[in-house]
Amino acid sequence: MNNTSNRPQTILVLTSSSTGNNVFCTPAIRLLRKYLPHAMIDVVALNKLSAEVFEGSLDINKLHVLEGARKFDKLAKNYEKVICLNTNALKKVRGTQTKMEVIPNYVNGIARAEQQLGFMAQWLGVAVTDKDRKYVIGSGKPEDFSGLDKHHVQANDVLVSLHLGCGTTLLHGWKFFYKGRAEDERLWSIERYIALGQALIQENPNIRIIITGTKNESFLAKQFEKNVPGTINLVGKTSVKNIFDFMHEVSLFVAHDCGIFHVASATEVPIVGLYGATDSILAGPFPVRPQHHIIEAKSMADISVDQVVQAAVLLLKNYPKK
Repeated sequence: MNNTSNRPQTILVLTSSSTGNNVFCTPAIRLLRKYLPHAMIDVVALNKLSAEVFEGSLDINKLHVLEGARKFDKLAKNYEKVICLNTNALKKVRGTQTKMEVIPNYVNGIARAEQQLGFMAQWLGVAVTDKDRKYVIGSGKPEDFSGLDKHHVQANDVLVSLHLGCGTTLLHGWKFFYKGRAEDERLWSIERYIALGQALIQENPNIRIIITGTKNESFLAKQFEKNVPGTINLVGKTSVKNIFDFMHEVSLFVAHDCGIFHVASATEVPIVGLYGATDSILAGPFPVRPQHHIIEAKSMADISVDQVVQAAVLLLKNYPKK
């Protein structure tokens, strides 16, 4: 390992405007803190939603939320080193004059978080260990989640969480569903999520479905609630940290590739991941655990409800909630 004492002690890390992409950044930022424990390490997120990933983090000194090259350049002048952990962020600060250490473009077949860790380790001159391969949400420790209290959860209830949301809907409004969501190759339809909820309850009447999503998708939640009895509707009512906290209380999580999917991956919860167009290794759970089941197809429409039910039932059997 190289001596890190001669490294810059004021560092600004540029992340992204995506919740998922910011989750990917957390192991690399923790590695930076691990080897530069006394440095000032500040982070720039490019919108409020994605910034939630870093709130309460013990690995950073200050979190900045800003957009535009001018504001970024003004801030960056206060730091000895600026590191960009996501090349997509450069589009958001197009025209920046700040010199940065920029991660290379991602390559398929290797998890994004692994590539970011490798990039940061190379810059630090250190080696990555298995203990470094873990997402970190907030302080990394779950807290009690009170959002389920009013839903009268019983001791024998088996809580299964389905995420209906898409960050793009939150950013661009409910009209995105009609204009783009239906054709988005990463998303499963609400009709199939409804059929999944019904089928899971038929398999085990003790199952209660929790649905989450963005506030602009409340119309999807109403449609789901109408068709799936006993639904706990948390759509538009949770933060990133809330999701992280209550994942420690559920028995199973099911979702397509989205930011909250990666938040769930920061916990031990069994996961069924639905992947169509995206590379399930590049953008899959990290690190991969035995309780992660990925269903891949050329198109999301090719993933059947029966496939997901079979995977869910098997995970619930093999990894029961303690």
